[in-house]
Amino acid sequence: MKIPVILLSGFLGSGKTTLLLSLLKESKARDLNSGVVMNELGKRDVDGYILQEHTGASVEKLLDGCVCCSRKEELPKSLSVLLGRRPDVIYIELTGVADPEEIIKTIQESPLQERLTLHYSVAILDAENALEYSSRLSADKQLVRTLRRQLTSADLIVVNKSDLVEPETLWKIEKVARKQNAEAEIVFTHYSEINLTPLLSGIVPRELYAPVPQRTSQAFKGASLKKTYAEDGGVAVKEPHEERDASFSQVTAITLTYPQAGTSVPSREQLEAFFQKWDGSLLRAKGHVHLAEKEPVQLVQYAGMRTTWEPSRYPGLPYVVFIGMNLNEVQLAELWSALFKP
Repeated sequence: MKIPVILLSGFLGSGKTTLLLSLLKESKARDLNSGVVMNELGKRDVDGYILQEHTGASVEKLLDGCVCCSRKEELPKSLSVLLGRRPDVIYIELTGVADPEEIIKTIQESPLQERLTLHYSVAILDAENALEYSSRLSADKQLVRTLRRQLTSADLIVVNKSDLVEPETLWKIEKVARKQNAEAEIVFTHYSEINLTPLLSGIVPRELYAPVPQRTSQAFKGASLKKTYAEDGGVAVKEPHEERDASFSQVTAITLTYPQAGTSVPSREQLEAFFQKWDGSLLRAKGHVHLAEKEPVQLVQYAGMRTTWEPSRYPGLPYVVFIGMNLNEVQLAELWSALFKP
């Protein structure tokens, strides 16, 4: 019996963790034992803690690097650990700058191919920012190529946050996606809400195991936007394979903590202004922060020039992970420290 693997890719802040949370909750409702490999660029775990807090899932965390390049050798080890826990399904959530084709190849070429099977590869796009990625990130040719491969390797493309843009923008996004992948199902949604039944089709608890049926096209109808737009006749563009060391060259992750006790903490407005001031070089920020002594800890997330907040029960010291293009760590740390007054 091979364990099905569902792969989630997509650029920073597109909505991968939100979709994974939904999948884990639905899996639990179906009495499925789920395993998760969570990969993060930063040295501190944010998304893995969110998953464990909300679902109690078994999570293997690969931090401080990308699992398709610098952390590539660790993936088989993490999968082996999860297999020892007898899962019914394994989810792999990649960093926003990971090449899923490399992950698929790693699974297919490792000894684990006898125990694992790729069930679905899902790519998630941020409708607000997807059309700007190629120009905004053009200085990092490796990253632009990686974002294309996220599309070419996908069985399903989820255009998330579609409620925040005009219908004309959705048409343009579909044209871009179709030029990279003419066969994948495309759905338009918000809050990563899609019909999960096709993704989990054929996956049952071990004692009820039966062969997984083949997927059928148009299986994802019933997502929050049921209508897909007409295809433009494009064909999938498959770039020739080439050896490369990384899926990006100019993206860095910097983790900054709160100073020791005795300093005042920044307000919500100050933190939001801090995220906005980096003139496009900051792509993503996330972490667990204190806003005032008596207020609860907050999970803060910044992506696409938007900041969201929600209460958190994180018990450790506050921190924020900053991910961006050519971030100046010294300057970032100095301005960060200036937010905290003695």
